[in-house]
Amino acid sequence: MIFDPIPAYRFLTEKPLGSYRFRAAHGGRGGAKSWEFVDAAIFHTVTTPKLRTIFLREIMANLKESSLELVRNRLEHHGLLNTYFREVDGTFLGLGGQKIMFIGLWKGNKPDGIKSLEGAGLTILEEAQEVRQASLDVLLPTILRTAISELWAIWNPRLATDPIDVFFRGPLKPRRAIVRQINYDQNPHFPDALRELMALDRAKDPLRAGWIWDGKYMPSVQGAIWSRDGLDRAWQAGRMAGDGPWGRVVVGVDPSGGGDDVGIVAVAKYGDGAIVLEDATCPASSPMAWATAVAKCAERWGADAIVAEKNFGGDMVESTLRAANVPGRVLMVTASRGKSVRAEPVAALYDQNRVRHLGQFAAMEAEMLMTTPAGYQGDASPNRMDALVWALTELMLGETSTVAMFLKNRKR
Repeated sequence: MIFDPIPAYRFLTEKPLGSYRFRAAHGGRGGAKSWEFVDAAIFHTVTTPKLRTIFLREIMANLKESSLELVRNRLEHHGLLNTYFREVDGTFLGLGGQKIMFIGLWKGNKPDGIKSLEGAGLTILEEAQEVRQASLDVLLPTILRTAISELWAIWNPRLATDPIDVFFRGPLKPRRAIVRQINYDQNPHFPDALRELMALDRAKDPLRAGWIWDGKYMPSVQGAIWSRDGLDRAWQAGRMAGDGPWGRVVVGVDPSGGGDDVGIVAVAKYGDGAIVLEDATCPASSPMAWATAVAKCAERWGADAIVAEKNFGGDMVESTLRAANVPGRVLMVTASRGKSVRAEPVAALYDQNRVRHLGQFAAMEAEMLMTTPAGYQGDASPNRMDALVWALTELMLGETSTVAMFLKNRKR
């Protein structure tokens, strides 16, 4: 196998396995971390007979959430698929006795994947920002048992207090570790389309752009009504939801008041609470363009209703949505209170663990973490957060609901 990595990633292959205990890379989007780690893992697997290579995530409901498809594509690219490796039930088996496997560490509240990790020579911890301290405590003594065993980690930083950051970047660093910050500017293949998106992000919200593209920590403010831990719990609970079934589905829409993005968020009733299905927010390029994006989101999830703020645009918002043939009822609402007042009862649902997230919605969560009782502390408008609040308020509001009681108390 001939493999010439991008210069920033040569630390993955310049020395054989066992030269380090840890090799890690953190940074923002566009740094090609996933591609280069997969290629380097394949290189070591091919050149090390009987090596067990495991791609690991904190929680992996099914193989679709793993790097299996990327590994398959890269094996095919290098001419190794069906020549040196064959795929059997989601595992790649090599002619030299090698295995490439994909595992989720936790299932429910148990580390069910830990037994499969014993004896692994190379473990690649993906989306490592999601890893809990309890996972690291179980993981490290399990996998670092042989002379060549190494743990590789890839992550987009969130908070300095996240366990993976404390482990690799805290005051007491592990021995025999090589850690690199790698961003888009070290990727010679960084696509122009992402460059345009990055420029837009920087113009709209430099703080958030620094987190997304430059690998800085997630912007947050003291006294935010949502917490990082609460959002993590919502995501972890949502990962267990699978494909539903969902109850009533509502799409919240926050039209643009100044040419910025139009917030579009789909939520559904699930159990005794709700689940956030998608953040489909799009640029406000034209009324029909964003209305069409709303219609497509509603169709994807079989929405029963669209709830949209009419403060900006009035009747035009409703007529544009109807012209786009959105499915379900169109409900227009008026923002009579400030954003943070509307958001607080929804944040209370998160505090009660009644809201789940089907995935991680980084841009929306960044807005949520910048919202305080005194108002939104970011530079741009929190369109995603507003759309979420409209949707969850409509979905969860009832005579005996937490939201309804909260609103009644605020009015007294």
